[in-house]
Amino acid sequence: MLADEQRAGRGRLGRRWLAPPRSSLLFSIVLRRALEAIHCTAACSVAVTEAVQQVTSLEPRIKWPNDVMLRDLKVCGVLTEVLVHGGRKATIVGVGLNVNLDPEEAGLPTTATSLAHECGTELSRAGVLRAILERLDAYLALDDAALGPIVQARWESLLWRRWQEVRIDQGGASLSGVVEGLAPSGALLIRTAGGVVEVAVGDVS
Repeated sequence: MLADEQRAGRGRLGRRWLAPPRSSLLFSIVLRRALEAIHCTAACSVAVTEAVQQVTSLEPRIKWPNDVMLRDLKVCGVLTEVLVHGGRKATIVGVGLNVNLDPEEAGLPTTATSLAHECGTELSRAGVLRAILERLDAYLALDDAALGPIVQARWESLLWRRWQEVRIDQGGASLSGVVEGLAPSGALLIRTAGGVVEVAVGDVS
């Protein structure tokens, strides 16, 4: 499903995602795979990151668990929901990528940007979408046994702030440490003064 604008989009932690007409890529993908939801999210985040790099020559990274970043600015959000109906499970991955908009004119927070703003020129939204879907199709052509480890390795290699110190906000509590990588479950590995900790839920900053 593809939309041209978004007035009341929903991101992680109840955040809003807004996009003026003809400015962004806003689409949802339905996956019926035996993969854990976190790895469905990762497959889409990796596909977006690789496609953006291919089309723009920029160097995006994935802010755990799902945001795509350019430098320290968010350019794309990926949100996954799992629905079960009649005993069948479907994983719906929603993607919102800022393509051709001026962050200030669009009223984006100062923590967000767009591809056009970073490149200095507008891009073909159709071309960017095609690059993303081609990347994603290549991953989805693999069987589940191969797809999980391959996506996990690419996800880990593209982690934003890897080997750097970050703070994790966990609903009132916070944790600081160095991003080391990912656990097999998709949890973030943080090295603290007391050792390596697995973080399953939290907001990285």
